Amino acid sequence: MNYFKQIIYEMKHQRMMTWVSVSGTALSIFLVMAFFITDNFSSVDVAPETSRSRVLLGEGVHIKEGDRYDSSGMSITLKLAEKIYTGLDGIERISFVRGDKSAEQLSVAGAEPFVADGRKVDAEFWKIFDFKFIDGKPFTDSKAAAAERAVVLTRSAARRLFNEDKVAGRDIEIRMIPFHVVGVVEDVSPLLDNTYGYYFTALDKEQFRSTESDDAIFGSLKVILKMKDGVDAAYIKEQVKNRYDRFGAELKQNGKELIYHDQPYTGEELTLFFGSNNSPDIKSHNRQQWIIYALLLLLPAINLSSMTRSRLRHRVSEIGVRRAFGAKKVDIIGQLLGENLLITCMGGIIGFLFCILFLYLASHLFFEMGGSFESSLEVLNVRPDFSMLFRWQNFLIAFIVCFILNIVSATVPAWRASRRNPAEAISGTH
Repeated sequence: MNYFKQIIYEMKHQRMMTWVSVSGTALSIFLVMAFFITDNFSSVDVAPETSRSRVLLGEGVHIKEGDRYDSSGMSITLKLAEKIYTGLDGIERISFVRGDKSAEQLSVAGAEPFVADGRKVDAEFWKIFDFKFIDGKPFTDSKAAAAERAVVLTRSAARRLFNEDKVAGRDIEIRMIPFHVVGVVEDVSPLLDNTYGYYFTALDKEQFRSTESDDAIFGSLKVILKMKDGVDAAYIKEQVKNRYDRFGAELKQNGKELIYHDQPYTGEELTLFFGSNNSPDIKSHNRQQWIIYALLLLLPAINLSSMTRSRLRHRVSEIGVRRAFGAKKVDIIGQLLGENLLITCMGGIIGFLFCILFLYLASHLFFEMGGSFESSLEVLNVRPDFSMLFRWQNFLIAFIVCFILNIVSATVPAWRASRRNPAEAISGTH
């Protein structure tokens, strides 16, 4: 306890330098955590996307025909989707969804109509993602649900239409067409692009087949794949590439070239914004990110090292007196390192709290919004959940790195100070 009190006393005695050091550590942790969270946000498991690390997305196709024809699109036909993605080994579930969200008018008698984003999904969609149902249940037969015009609303949509949550069994109109509400789910953040929507209607595959021509490639569907536990994404990609090669051989007979772009994509790859006619480059992205992390840590580290040396220069006489009265070198070094550990802890807590608060309040600057909004004010009001931002491993990585930097910056000056001749130290000579 006396040892700890002595550390606190010394820190109070040099308040300016102590707080500058704490601020430098806080800045390091804030910057590293902010970039680490935003860079890894797409792979964090958060409801209803609690299996994001096991989910892959098949979308887009790129066709070349000599030098005169080069076309690509983000969505594909059902025929191509089934040919490429069904029956893959290592896949637990597969869902076909409409590639784009449609902004349509929702209305009921006695309520103000409003325009909201909707998704067209099949029954497997509800088995891949863990939506929390407040009322009712999901549709389990896509064809039957499409025939009866079933719809699942979010809590916000239900409240805007009916001023209550329990509305399963009631009717609404979408585009002036009657739909039957079968369930109500908790709201989904627009930051979760695979699951965000105000309402969900059923996708009837037979209807899509009837409207697609036999040789069509560009369509309006995307494929969501959930891998079995323990399966590597590279194994799935290898199978898909083989199918691309076989289908590409068929197209080549007609003078067309089907280009494979490393599909299906992981959540991490989808954050790279590479387009439908390019391939994601994870290695280059990771290399750039590590360079950024290094720079973000280097600048505060230089500051911390300078402040540590300055703090020790003011304590040379004190160290000399302690050495003259028999203090051991290891005790002096231990106290100085203890001060640095306390500074790291204080800076870590401050940096962590500031990072979470800043990302929460300014999330629209850091994360891509997945939905359409009626006003820019709605975008500003979108907030990530705490579970989306906080992961112990993110904080621990930033904390450990800053602690190591602090220790490195303190060990050499502390060791040198402890080795000085007591008489020289007390007199202040060099």
